[in-house]
Amino acid sequence: MRSRTPLLCLALAAVALSAAGSASHADAPPAPHAPVPRTPTVAVDSPPSVPDRAARIDGDPETYSACAAPSVLKLRAADDARDLASLARCAPGDAWSRTPDREQGPSLHCDRAARPIGAARMLEGALPLDAATVAHVRAVFRAGQAQRRHRDVFGLVGDSLTVDANFLRPFATGGGRVEMAPDVERLLPLHAFSSESFVGFRAAKIGVRAPWALAPRGFQQASPLDEMVAALSPAYAVVLYGANDALWRTDSVDLLRRGFDGALAAIVDALEARGVVPILTTIPKHMREKGWPDCAATPTGGGNERFAVQASVLSADVAGLACRRHLPLIDLRWSLDPLLDHGVGPDGVHLSVHPSGGGVMDASGLECGYNVRNLVTLRELGRVVDATTW
Repeated sequence: MRSRTPLLCLALAAVALSAAGSASHADAPPAPHAPVPRTPTVAVDSPPSVPDRAARIDGDPETYSACAAPSVLKLRAADDARDLASLARCAPGDAWSRTPDREQGPSLHCDRAARPIGAARMLEGALPLDAATVAHVRAVFRAGQAQRRHRDVFGLVGDSLTVDANFLRPFATGGGRVEMAPDVERLLPLHAFSSESFVGFRAAKIGVRAPWALAPRGFQQASPLDEMVAALSPAYAVVLYGANDALWRTDSVDLLRRGFDGALAAIVDALEARGVVPILTTIPKHMREKGWPDCAATPTGGGNERFAVQASVLSADVAGLACRRHLPLIDLRWSLDPLLDHGVGPDGVHLSVHPSGGGVMDASGLECGYNVRNLVTLRELGRVVDATTW
């Protein structure tokens, strides 16, 4: 049974952060499923092609959409840089390094941060759907219903941030501890989805980049995305790639972008062709990962500050693709930004989590990365369900 807390406090007094050592908390991937035949592409009531459109400047959270993603328009700190020129100033103790210097260790105890942040700020990352996006989502949804997609099921596509058991699994029946205020619960579509959505097969694997989702597992075998669609037949799919893609190459940001954009667009195409509504997600910040220097030793070497810039570039590209293709967008980077170490845990890569798991959404839970990701993802799923219920 789910326990409930009183109404969520939207402002908390600041207290000193507790120091702690670093440790990775990535979970093992779900048990493998037997290979399944490739799902055929069926052209039934295919969504119409839509013209590209540009981002707009928009300061009202109620009218944000993928074309006005606040992480792209509003985040301007040193760790939001999207141009390699910023690396010319890379040095120990520089503006980028101050956050991990101060916050990365204590992020192990994110629940004790007690920052004055509330659910309303986090939920700004669950972007509203403008009229063009609603129309496109409905067209894809109709095509999916003709292919017998289940309107009460969503799928998950991604890397270790999606494999992790703290991401959404606690909300399955008996899946773990869930606590939230009634005003928060009313915004989330927990009863709109079957338990299978939370614990079913995920097209996700630790350490992979976006091209992995569509790569067949072997000769005459299905791709992970096709396996997920065959296993769940979902009406919707939440997609998050980019953390590993940002580390893939350091010789050319332009080539990095082109490769990532092409792979992510191919995932969108594949989902839409199968009648599954894609919901894209911006990328958390890359912080200080062990094994890499903060500053690269050569102009094209690998280093944490370079990877942080490249993750910022690819995160903006996710928003740009969602804008152009009229897709729902979870601006996770915006929702995580106020948290200790921007919601990233002690290893500098994976999200922090409340000691009692990702289902805790009281004031202490919403100090932690996976807990906030769960909140904002469920809220955006609710927006998409509303758009497809007419």
